[in-house]
This record gives sequence, C-alpha cells and structure tokens, in this order.
Amino acid sequence: MTSACCPVGSLPYLAATHTATGRVVDLGAVELYANTTNGTNGILICPDVWGWNGGRVRAIADGLSEQGYKVAVGKFLAPALDGGTDGDALPPDGDFSMDWIKQFPWETQRPKVEAALGFLKAEGCSKIGVLGFCYGGHPACWASTVEPSVVCGVVLHPSMQLEGFAFGGDTAALLKSVRCPFLLAPAGNDLPMWSACGEFGEALKASAKGADCVFKEFPDMSHGWSCRGDLADEKVRRDVEAVMKDAIGFFAKYVLA
Repeated sequence: MTSACCPVGSLPYLAATHTATGRVVDLGAVELYANTTNGTNGILICPDVWGWNGGRVRAIADGLSEQGYKVAVGKFLAPALDGGTDGDALPPDGDFSMDWIKQFPWETQRPKVEAALGFLKAEGCSKIGVLGFCYGGHPACWASTVEPSVVCGVVLHPSMQLEGFAFGGDTAALLKSVRCPFLLAPAGNDLPMWSACGEFGEALKASAKGADCVFKEFPDMSHGWSCRGDLADEKVRRDVEAVMKDAIGFFAKYVLA
C-alpha cells in the first residue's frame, strides 16, 4: 500500500475472532453493526479498509458499549472490492486500489453517514462521538462538519490525506473545517504531516476547536496496529491498551459530559 491511504509497512488484514453481541441493521442507505443495549449517548465507528467486520472492529464496538455507549459501525465501503470482507471494503487477500477507493468521496458517503448518525439519534443519542480507523478518519472528519450532535472525534492511524490523493479535495481545508475536538493517534510510519507540528496537524489545530485537539503519537507502532496488530506482541498490546484508554477518556470528556 502507498501513502494514498496506508503507508509502506502497514499491518495486513486480521481476521475477526470476536463473538459479537450486537446486531446487523439495514437502514436502506447503509447497513450497520449496532450494539445499543447500554448508554444514552453514542459512538459511530468508521472502519478501515477491511470494513465493518475486519480485525477487532466489532470487538472494540462491543467494548465501547460496555463503557456505556450506544455504538454503530458503518458498512461504508460498499460496493466492496472483489467481494470484500463480509461484503464490505477489501477482501482478506486484497491490496489497496486507488481506482476502487475513488468511488467513495464525501458526497457519496454523506447519505450513509447521515443515516448512521440518524439511527443513533433515533436511539436517543443527543451527543455522538466518531471513531475512525485509517480511511474511517475521512468520513469521521466530514461528519463533524455537518452534524451538530457530533461533539468529538478520535482517529487512529489517520488517512484523511485521501481527501487530496483520491477525491480531488484539500486535506488541510477539511481539517480546518472540523467543528469539534479531535484526538489523533498516528503510528510511527504514518505521514509526518500527521504529527502535532506537521502540516495536517497544524491545520487541525487551526480548526474551530483546534485548541482542544489532542495528538498522541505511537512511534513504536505500524499503521493499523490499534485494530489489526498482534496482541501476542507485548509492545502492540501495551499500545493498543494505551490508545483505547486515551480514546475512552476523550469520549467520556465530551460525549458523556
């Protein structure tokens, strides 16, 4: 994979092994994996390029439900490439395709994301946090510009540079348009522009709520570690636990407040 989405050295596909406790909901505009048994406010998860049932995405969703949130995971990268993973995004043995990802600019994704946010609002959520992995940071940032109920966002190993590389937009302008606090957690091999002092980091800090944005860099990790890293590796487990603690704390500050 290339810097258009995932940098060289990114972690590969990880098969999901978690026994999910939520349900699949078909809204017409988009399908969701949802766990809404707990909480009064919500989190929308925007997955990476292996989609709504790759790696630990549903395990993370169920874990956030246990923390007291109504959680939805969007099936946002459909039509999938060569069947995808559970009908979404890339297949397990697939490589990133620029031609494929170009069909998912914000104007295409907006109805899906708004339907997912509408589902959480219909479940009673007046405050919603967005959690993006890799590609998922792109719709997560856009969601914050159009939906007042989105009060914060977290993006792990961000790939919002797709706004420029794939969709013909301006990544810095997108980040400056963000309307709520964001926590960004880049890996060691992510683009240097994603550091707090990098071009994209500075753009986010120039947004309306930039003073409240947080950067937590994980230099020992490779892109994808949070949801696809091998937890048998002591360092990976350490940093997965650390970044999820950071994310939970950030969501608690804004979504549960």
